[in-house]
Amino acid sequence: MSRHVRLVARGLAVWWLWMPLAAGLVWVVKHAVFGGFGQQDQSYVLLLKRQFFPHGGLVDAAPLFWFWLAVGLCGTVWAVVYAVDETGVGFGGWRARLAVSVVLLALVGSLVRAGTGVWDNDKDAGRFYAAATVLDVPAGGGTPRSVLPVTEHSRPGDGGRCDLVGTADVPACVKTASMPAFDFEARTASYAAATKALTDSAGLSSGVHLMNHSLHYLPGAASGGAWTAVLDGSGEQPMEGVAVWDGKSNSVVSCAFRGDHAFNRAFGGTGAVSLRNLLAERFPGLVYSDQDIWGYCDGPDPRTAQPVVVISVARETGWKQRTVLAPAGVLVLRGSSNGKPDVTYRAQVEPGELPGAVYPASVVRSQIHEVQWLGGRGAKDDQGFGFAHTSAGTNATNPGEFLLRSKADGHLYYVTPLVPRESSSQLVVAFAVLQADRAGGGLNDLHVYVRSDDAPAVNLDVLASRMVSYMAQQTSITISAGQGGALQEIIPFGRDMWRGFVDFSGQTQDYIDLSGDATVTPNLVSLTGQIPAPGGQPQPQPQPQPQPSGQPTANCGGDPSQLTNTQLAACIAELSKALQGRLKD
Repeated sequence: MSRHVRLVARGLAVWWLWMPLAAGLVWVVKHAVFGGFGQQDQSYVLLLKRQFFPHGGLVDAAPLFWFWLAVGLCGTVWAVVYAVDETGVGFGGWRARLAVSVVLLALVGSLVRAGTGVWDNDKDAGRFYAAATVLDVPAGGGTPRSVLPVTEHSRPGDGGRCDLVGTADVPACVKTASMPAFDFEARTASYAAATKALTDSAGLSSGVHLMNHSLHYLPGAASGGAWTAVLDGSGEQPMEGVAVWDGKSNSVVSCAFRGDHAFNRAFGGTGAVSLRNLLAERFPGLVYSDQDIWGYCDGPDPRTAQPVVVISVARETGWKQRTVLAPAGVLVLRGSSNGKPDVTYRAQVEPGELPGAVYPASVVRSQIHEVQWLGGRGAKDDQGFGFAHTSAGTNATNPGEFLLRSKADGHLYYVTPLVPRESSSQLVVAFAVLQADRAGGGLNDLHVYVRSDDAPAVNLDVLASRMVSYMAQQTSITISAGQGGALQEIIPFGRDMWRGFVDFSGQTQDYIDLSGDATVTPNLVSLTGQIPAPGGQPQPQPQPQPQPSGQPTANCGGDPSQLTNTQLAACIAELSKALQGRLKD
């Protein structure tokens, strides 16, 4: 009897321990043998946490752990049955029946735990981000159809943060409030033009390249805003510095890591030059994506300023039976006299402490994506509730998370036009707005400002068509819109205003400002000084200030030949109104 028991015990030990021992062996190899390659160590530990132990232990373990436990218990049931049968004890005794019953109950429990974890896995992510999401709907005119799946099944809220709360098993907060007059500042160049200008003109050393995803817009910098990007090294070539472009001129300036601000690492470096390995070793719990890396020149003159690299970081946080990404502050990287990176971790950042975004854009995108869960699984699956980024051709490479500064309060915001989810419609039905210059204390509130159904229709493809048509009327230039066309990007600013950038040979030459409801006179501005008029004769381009509908847009008492087509039409409309008034009198 003892021989069979020992045989079964050995078999169970092998059955249960081979996987944990193999996992431990892999960690030892990565941690000890490949010491100094911090990314491997970090990624492996985070993988185990994500797939097995989100909270670092058995409490709320991930579904994969419970599946592993169920497999182990299946082998245990077989071993117990084998031992009972071989020893001749049989199942008549209470001990044998109790052992088999306990193992079977544990098996069923682990399968139930694994099943519920898998079923709720995606919804749990929605629950986490929903706690920091507010649907703002305008007062009067009925509830917009795009949020009916949430508001139809709701109850009164506290009247403070939420006027209505959803009744689904995912928390939903609805506030009756129109989008505030943020009065966002407009940019002077497109993302595509900034990429072209900085890529072609930055970097003086071999092995240095522009880190494309580090392209970052700093609103309100000198001359109304500037684009920056990190000049990263590769191989054994360290990082060179930060490039800066004002969006208007053809010159790109940069601040370099040198002298007392040397920097001997690079994101693209290998071996001892790898900055990613260094950061993973020092901060194993922090993660980031390349789009959350940006830089700036700390000083009035970029050529003599100190380069600074900022990384908006996140942390994989245990939530229910999974992990979620939560903002965790910033890493600020500076050079030093000995070349070793001076890295400072700041878990809390207040507005104005850094010139760019400190809240990770990658987390913002996750928050926008999870809005689809606010009505519950039924509304998401059966009614396609939620919002998505526009798929307009002009914005194909840069559809959202525009970093803009509000003139009203001076804060930086991520602003994203949204269209209905799972729909062919490209009508902008909402704007996602999240404060970007503050990090710490958890998620920042994501406000989804929903437009009313009777609001003037805004479609980026239609706006692009209007911009192309207006430029053809005002100049001798014919442009194309969409990906690869001259009209590269359309972004919101001000109140119901949109700016489209006209790029030639990778450089922004002109921009056109239009209102979504077509009540403001379009504004065409050439960054090169003059725009050729119809017929090919260059003339100074008038730059009228946007005027509300009903106000004069030009000096109608002047020479008609000096007015543009749009101004002439406005004057005719004014004369017609005056004539109708006299006829009534």
